[in-house]
Amino acid sequence: MGKKEEVKFQLNNKIEVLWEDGNYKSVIQDITNNSIGINIPVCGGKYLPLRKGEWIEAICFSKNSIYKFNTVVLGRKIDGMLIIMLAKPKKFTRIQRRNHVRIPVLLNITCGALKLNKDLNEIDDNQYEFFQAYSLDLSGGGMKIASDKKISLGDILLITLPLGKELLAIKGKVVRGYKDVDSKKNIYGVCFFDIEQGVRENIIQFIFRIMRERRRKGVRGE
Repeated sequence: MGKKEEVKFQLNNKIEVLWEDGNYKSVIQDITNNSIGINIPVCGGKYLPLRKGEWIEAICFSKNSIYKFNTVVLGRKIDGMLIIMLAKPKKFTRIQRRNHVRIPVLLNITCGALKLNKDLNEIDDNQYEFFQAYSLDLSGGGMKIASDKKISLGDILLITLPLGKELLAIKGKVVRGYKDVDSKKNIYGVCFFDIEQGVRENIIQFIFRIMRERRRKGVRGE
């Protein structure tokens, strides 16, 4: 159920329209007392030409949280570009704090381990010990990985993370670890740091795309 709470829309907030064939990205371009205006949502170069009277489900990305809501298309207007006007929703579902949305996902990754006693300001690639691993889960703030490699709490990792067609290079710190008795793998919790906001946005959007795909497949399987 939607939870009533105040959500202050702001210009340039990112919006994603959840459609049956994917998440269509847009940006808030206009705000009035009763409506918000967005540019035409796009997904992989494909535009979503929303029409007056259509109901949509959407996600709004605010600074610290993510909100999901339903609303109706009020119409269109031209203001230097085509803007789609949506009724300002009165009910929202707060999903989670953005960085804490976590999903189980298996991705093959490459890690470079830098020992804790190294100076981060005086390092190069030769000082990393590179090894292969795979992810067990992922969030905007960190991930859980599994590997045969033994590393220590506090070690710094340079992680090459494949997200779709992109390869992201992310710094992380090992904050916990244990040996899995079944797989015999070393399991580590990694917290990201010094991560650019754009990179974090890419991770969060990847997470929501996977969540959307899994929900859709789940419905089809029922």
